[in-house]
Amino acid sequence: MKKKPRKISTTLTLTFTLIIIGSFVIMFILNSLIVPHYYFSKMEQKVTSVMSELHHNDQSEQHLTELENNNQVTIITQDVDGSSLDDFNEALNIALNRKQVALNRFWITQETLDQLQANDQAIQRNFDQGKQKSSFLVEMKIIEGTFYLVGVSTVNFSETANLINTFNFISLSVTLLLIIVLIYISVRRITDPLVKLKQVAEEITALTFVTTTDIPANEIGELALSINKMSYALATYQKNLLAKNEQLKQFTADLTHELKTPIALIKAYDSGIEDDLDDGTYLEVILQQTQRLNDIVDQLLDYAKLEQQQPIHKVPLQLSDSWRQTVTELGPSMDKEAILLLEANTDTPLSLIDADPLLMKRVFDNLLTNSIKYTTDKEIQASWRETDAFIEFTISNQTSLTSAFDVNKLWEAFYVHEKSRNKNLSGTGLGLSIVQSIMNEHGFTVEAKLVHQTLIFILHFYKSGERGLDRSV
Repeated sequence: MKKKPRKISTTLTLTFTLIIIGSFVIMFILNSLIVPHYYFSKMEQKVTSVMSELHHNDQSEQHLTELENNNQVTIITQDVDGSSLDDFNEALNIALNRKQVALNRFWITQETLDQLQANDQAIQRNFDQGKQKSSFLVEMKIIEGTFYLVGVSTVNFSETANLINTFNFISLSVTLLLIIVLIYISVRRITDPLVKLKQVAEEITALTFVTTTDIPANEIGELALSINKMSYALATYQKNLLAKNEQLKQFTADLTHELKTPIALIKAYDSGIEDDLDDGTYLEVILQQTQRLNDIVDQLLDYAKLEQQQPIHKVPLQLSDSWRQTVTELGPSMDKEAILLLEANTDTPLSLIDADPLLMKRVFDNLLTNSIKYTTDKEIQASWRETDAFIEFTISNQTSLTSAFDVNKLWEAFYVHEKSRNKNLSGTGLGLSIVQSIMNEHGFTVEAKLVHQTLIFILHFYKSGERGLDRSV
């Protein structure tokens, strides 16, 4: 059977109530059993201490008076001169009365006197005063033939403790109700924010990423702030996940389209060959489309590796060397299309950066290929700039894109922003996506701008030790 949960407010209220009741019970036990014995023990120690000081110090009248005043005791003396026991006790009572100690039960027995005379040890006696609800504790000793008595009045502490316990019980009954109410109110003030946080957590569980504005200035407030951060992080994660899912759907659709075209052409031209319709070009077309399929698969493998964020091999690299190699390899394509590369060379060699040479070569190759394919005025411009923090590379070309075009779409896989101007250069639509992935993996940045139908790519290659600094241009 599942145990029914109990509210924190109820649990804390019951706990504090039991603690208070337990404290009063302990106090009752102390007042009834332990405190009376402790009180009587302290009185015994007092008279014993005074008697010890009498035995070892001056016994003059002035000294006796000082001891009485300092210790709040009564000290009397009486000569032991062989008088009768009745006369001896009467003399003691008279001496006590003179010191305003009126006793209705006080008598020194002959046996006690004989014991005091026989040895040097002090004797204690406690004389209960009956209806006076008090006692008179004395310590007696004969010093150099003189009877000394040190006494102190003690209350009947057991009865006093009963009175105190009765009063405490009545006051407990009155105050306990008030304490419970105050505790419950205080606990509710603590637990109400927790109840609200529970509601927020339940809404977050239902994928409604809400936050709370009730933030107390205590640990519960810190918990509320943490839940708010968690809610925001989960909302951001869900948003990114949904966006990734949409991108994956679009990626799958685009990939299907990219693969469907060459497969359909291969199938059609293969059927033409079988039907003896080949004019001598069918096999060439099939080989071209097969190569296109191969290029798409290769690009997909490269793209997948970059998206998996596999470790990259970084070495000191001169970027200008990678760029010049790319220009040399794509020079024949530019010459064939009569495309002019306008490059502003730097006066001094560029600083080295830490990067993967093959991946940096892929970045330049994809960017230059993209410019060759889509330039409208047969010109490509490239330039370098170096600062203390980074090396900047810019490449641009005229396009037919308008200012209404969203340049962020350029980074989407399989997105082709224009009909290819150069039918001899095949493309998969993955080139710029790969560029962005490579730059991100290295901790570099790449930005695309469209200014008066000029498409500009700006790349920042951060120098060693500068990746954590401000990257604003």
